[in-house]
Amino acid sequence: MAEPDEVVVEGGGGESAADWFRRICAVHDRVFSAEPFAWVPEMSPAHEEELRSLREVTGFRLVVARRRDRLLGYAYGHPLPADHGWWGDFDRPLPAGLVREWPGRTFAVISLAVLPEGRGRGTGGRLLEELLRDRAEQRAILSVQPTALATQSIYRHWGWTNVGRKGPLAGVTPPYWDIYVRDLGVASR
Repeated sequence: MAEPDEVVVEGGGGESAADWFRRICAVHDRVFSAEPFAWVPEMSPAHEEELRSLREVTGFRLVVARRRDRLLGYAYGHPLPADHGWWGDFDRPLPAGLVREWPGRTFAVISLAVLPEGRGRGTGGRLLEELLRDRAEQRAILSVQPTALATQSIYRHWGWTNVGRKGPLAGVTPPYWDIYVRDLGVASR
């Protein structure tokens, strides 16, 4: 049994995302509307719609960090389809071996957010570790806003490698994203 102030990290699929939906959206908006992230009000309903649709994707996984019933953070993602198009729109050509996709090669971490009161205690690392634990894919991928330098530093510390910058992407805020990859055979630190 968890201690009253202990942070519990637990995972699930689409049903779990439905249970936590409103609280995930509130954490998302609070985290990503603050510095250093670029934010426009349209990002809130766009995130809600994306999460609603992703809950139905085969292989979708959600992990939450909570203290009692208070959500401190979340991470979610899904297997990247071979025809996803993730590897387009880079500012320079990328190696063919990196961008080649096939079913089961890549797990996409779509969103990870931790409230300020949950940071500096290993919560983000625990969320990612649980999200990626026992994945069958060879690697994971995620995107980070270029202005989020501290976030990028943490990812590098956890064993992620920056492979390039996507953009400019028309109609997307921000128009550029830094893309990171991690071999899932490498344990997170």
